[in-house]
Amino acid sequence: MTVTTTAWPGTARIRQSYASLAEQYTAMTASYSRFPGLQQELEAFLVTLPDGPVLDLGCGAGRDAHLTSATGRTAVLADVTIELLTATATRLATPHAVCGDAIALPFRQACFAGIIASGVLLHLPKPYTAAALTGIHRTLRPGGRALISMKHGGRDGWRTTEEFPAPRWFSYYEPEEFADACRAVGLRVVHLDKSTRKDWFTATTERPPSGGGG
Repeated sequence: MTVTTTAWPGTARIRQSYASLAEQYTAMTASYSRFPGLQQELEAFLVTLPDGPVLDLGCGAGRDAHLTSATGRTAVLADVTIELLTATATRLATPHAVCGDAIALPFRQACFAGIIASGVLLHLPKPYTAAALTGIHRTLRPGGRALISMKHGGRDGWRTTEEFPAPRWFSYYEPEEFADACRAVGLRVVHLDKSTRKDWFTATTERPPSGGGG
């Protein structure tokens, strides 16, 4: 298991929050029962990808990695919280697990056919989003795609919830605002969809094939 350091000091606080509630968070998110429509969205995304491994960035309880593996693809787990990552990798019986930061992805260039980033980049303040999106662009193969889930309609800052009482940072984007951030680093926005799940939306992005436009 590879471990990398973080570029934003607030990540340490988020990592501590997830570590303190790892079992509770796993129970909440290990299945799709609380997230209507998400499984179908991911299945539709996976069939559009070229051959190759898929990164579950911010894998948490490994729900999306498990679905990816069930399609016959190699799923690589990545999460900044090593306690959560270790438990998930053990439960899924996979050696493909890397503890690292979304701001500085510890992977070589053009190594993934797809990347799933479900509710991960929203935990970064907006000045750091470009670095994370640049890393997604860099590690995708030309023609590879990323499915990125974000939230809209709220106020940026630290917050807790009744179900998750430890503090996490949230950044909220209007869908077109986030699409512009993706385009700014060279990702092509294939689909931009508001979800039926409250304030969520998804951006399906692509690293253009060599010679393609942004």
